[in-house]
Amino acid sequence: MFHLSKSKHINFVALQQMADKLANGFPLVSQRRRLSKIYKILKYFWLAIIALGLTALILFSAEILSLRELISQAAKGQANLEQAVILSQADKLSAAMSLAAAAQNNFDFSISQLGEIKDNHFVNKIDFILSQLNDIESLLITAQFLSKAVYSGANFGLSLEKMLQGDKKLNFSKFSPEERHKLLGKIFESAPELNGIKADLDLAYLNLEQVNLTGALFPLKEKAEQIKNQIYDVRLILAKAVPISQLLPALAGYPEKAKYLVMLQNNDELRPTGGFLGTYGILEIQDGEIVNFDTHDIYHLDMPVKDKVNVVPPEPIKKYLVPKWYLRDANWSPDWPTSARQIDWFYQTESRLNPAAEKVSEFNGVLALTPKLITDFLEIIGPVTIEGQSYNQANFQDLLQYRVEKGYLDLGVSSWQRKEVISEIAKELKNRIFDLPPAGWFKAINVVLDNLTTKNLLLYLADSQLEDITVANGWGGEIKDVAGDYLMVVDANLGALKTDASLNRSLKYEVSQGVNGLFSKLTIGYAHHGQPDWKTSAYKSYTRIYAPLGSQLIKISGYELKQIDIGSEAGKTWFGFYLEIQPGKIKNLTVEYKLPALVAASKNYELYLQKQPGKEINETIVDLSFLNDIKSYSPASLSTQKISSGRLKWAGDLSIDRSFEVRF
Repeated sequence: MFHLSKSKHINFVALQQMADKLANGFPLVSQRRRLSKIYKILKYFWLAIIALGLTALILFSAEILSLRELISQAAKGQANLEQAVILSQADKLSAAMSLAAAAQNNFDFSISQLGEIKDNHFVNKIDFILSQLNDIESLLITAQFLSKAVYSGANFGLSLEKMLQGDKKLNFSKFSPEERHKLLGKIFESAPELNGIKADLDLAYLNLEQVNLTGALFPLKEKAEQIKNQIYDVRLILAKAVPISQLLPALAGYPEKAKYLVMLQNNDELRPTGGFLGTYGILEIQDGEIVNFDTHDIYHLDMPVKDKVNVVPPEPIKKYLVPKWYLRDANWSPDWPTSARQIDWFYQTESRLNPAAEKVSEFNGVLALTPKLITDFLEIIGPVTIEGQSYNQANFQDLLQYRVEKGYLDLGVSSWQRKEVISEIAKELKNRIFDLPPAGWFKAINVVLDNLTTKNLLLYLADSQLEDITVANGWGGEIKDVAGDYLMVVDANLGALKTDASLNRSLKYEVSQGVNGLFSKLTIGYAHHGQPDWKTSAYKSYTRIYAPLGSQLIKISGYELKQIDIGSEAGKTWFGFYLEIQPGKIKNLTVEYKLPALVAASKNYELYLQKQPGKEINETIVDLSFLNDIKSYSPASLSTQKISSGRLKWAGDLSIDRSFEVRF
């Protein structure tokens, strides 16, 4: 194998060459040789990286120091901002302002430092780094606006606290007239401050939405989503707080005394705007102090003038109820501004003819409320006791109805005075609400806001600017003027006692697109689960379906109707009919009609489903089918299902108005 020379010494050079040749013939050794070459390459690669790093360190040394200081200041700002929020929630407003100001300075400095880093020539050439720095900048700007909002909010709260003389338990009833006037003035003038806070939050939200939380920022994604949701919620609150700051002082009689005609609607006897107008009151208020609020049975106005007023009522009232029109039936239009003006006209007409009635030449507005507003107040103030009877959230409506319909006889009260108890309840409610500490005021305001949204409280104001605010925020109860599809089903209990309390209702609205346009199929379900007694009978309703103007009725099935009326109001076409449902029976009526060409010709489809005030619908379904594929829709929630490429189905409640949009 080995070739030996004649020399006494071994030829090591030749031996090495042969060994190398043999070694290269074995795979393992060959692999090691290749690895050795790779190691050498990697060694030179890392040397190059280190060299580049040293070069970058020299080139970016100032930026690295700036970045280090930026991170430090941003961390301090975060800590200051979080602590400021905690202190604000604990009503330590001065300390919260100091920390919010410090946080703002921290973030201002960080943004400035980041700007210097971004100005570096080499940084500008690296797209990935520049993109990450832009996202960091948006986060810092978001924090900056949040700091401003917290500072402004704490400052606003501090100004209110000073007006309360630092007493966080002081209730409104203990204020002097001058203090009430000053407080309402502060609220009235607060719109610019509140708008400023909302603007800062809007900008914070917009900046946060622009952040791409990938790469180095990915760990912040969950926290950023939480913050964005919190900002969104506060923005919604402020969006309502601004108009409330304008409306509340006016409703409280600031800057001048105000008089309102207040109508109590019993939704157990449903009428188009929420219920039968069984009781009225005149509210006189100045600087938040109720100067006078007496309530009266509505028959105290109607009965004395029954032979003096000769107004022909709408045909359904004339045909199914009474031959003349009085105040108690004045809310026939489901459009609250229209009914409010009609109510005011009847009051002025009947009070002028009634020597015993209070004369008010002009009201500042007409307000209407259902018992739900009262029961919500009872939830926060607790039960009230009148005539030895405790009224609470659960029993208020039933007990009061029994008291004024039957119980007054046992108490020896005349039928003419049977509703005077409502005045006593109203006075006790007023005292308890005004005795709430400041923390309770916000609960009371939320009760009002919730009931405005669900239409258990309706406002009509004589001041056109205030009325515009009311309508713009959805508190005016008007029939909505919309460009697309529209639906409101309006029931009017005509002589069926308090039977609405014994009904379950359902509504299913189907729209299908054909080659000849859009067709609607509405199914209304009534289930009468009551038994005849002093407040329950067969249900008798004149029902109207309001649809887009120009809708064409095809047929109504499921119930034998003697007459179908067609009319128009407030830019809508309506179909009307009278129906009766016996106790223990279930009826489902189907109304089919063709939507006008203007709705069908629209590029997208929109639907506004409007709630009748005072009415509960236990189940609501919207089923929409189109020939074209649906690209997107709203609301995009768990309650909405995309059944196929051209069909959507929604199921939910109708406690508030609902709107839908389908884009093709």
